[in-house]
Amino acid sequence: MNERLGRGLSALIPQAQDRPETGSNLGTLPIEQIKTNPYQPRRVFDPDALQELAESIKANGIIQPLIVNKTAASDYELIAGERRLQAARLAGLESVPVVIRSVSQKEQLQLAIVENVQREDLDPIEEACAYQTLADDFKLTHQEVAQIVSRDRATVSNSIRLLKLPLEVQSMVSSGLLSPGHARAVLAVEPELQPLFAQYIIQYRLNVRQAEAKAKTFAPSQAKEAPANREWSQSLERELSGAFGLKARVSGQAAKGKITLSYSSAEELARLQELLKLIRKDI
Repeated sequence: MNERLGRGLSALIPQAQDRPETGSNLGTLPIEQIKTNPYQPRRVFDPDALQELAESIKANGIIQPLIVNKTAASDYELIAGERRLQAARLAGLESVPVVIRSVSQKEQLQLAIVENVQREDLDPIEEACAYQTLADDFKLTHQEVAQIVSRDRATVSNSIRLLKLPLEVQSMVSSGLLSPGHARAVLAVEPELQPLFAQYIIQYRLNVRQAEAKAKTFAPSQAKEAPANREWSQSLERELSGAFGLKARVSGQAAKGKITLSYSSAEELARLQELLKLIRKDI
């Protein structure tokens, strides 16, 4: 099975010479019959990219079918194609093209992880969580996980190490404020100093080598140099949430950082788009 997984979804999508004449495993399903994949390792979907994909789907349709797992007489669970499914909903489609397969829960989890990793769709923390889930749920060594996802063992082990970071620092890695290399340098300091050292790296724009060198001498007195800006960012988050009616997340410093707005429905996304149109008119 590992050889099959190593080929990603090419192992699941039937090639022309493999398709039965009846096409029984290819078809179209109503969107309402497709349940999202409970093993989906990807947590965040870029709303702008989703909207662009929805516009493309309106113009050209869905070129690559979704892969689904038949779970009951009238229910299907997504194996791969979460972005296409969400974008199809935004585009107003009622049904989508699918390839229907019957796989175990273990294969479903592994295939979801393999496909996302191979497409490089996951942020570093999502990828680390995916590897850890594979290892924990199926009692696999890091070497075995590496073989499944076509990575070397060191890459998998270094990725999983990121999960030892405090959640605050993991958020910085997910948002791109810290690279995985910077994050591994943060792991070299005492756990209670890690959030402060991460802020220090961002504030002084250290490269990875500088961060690794600084980690050897970083002290609490130096940590105080890094501004405690959480109160400021929380205040801005409240203002943004009130203005847009969406959950807001601010990370970084006053001089440089990242703002993330999260929506949980097509209606919230549509409302945000209307607000942005109004803002553009006023500029």
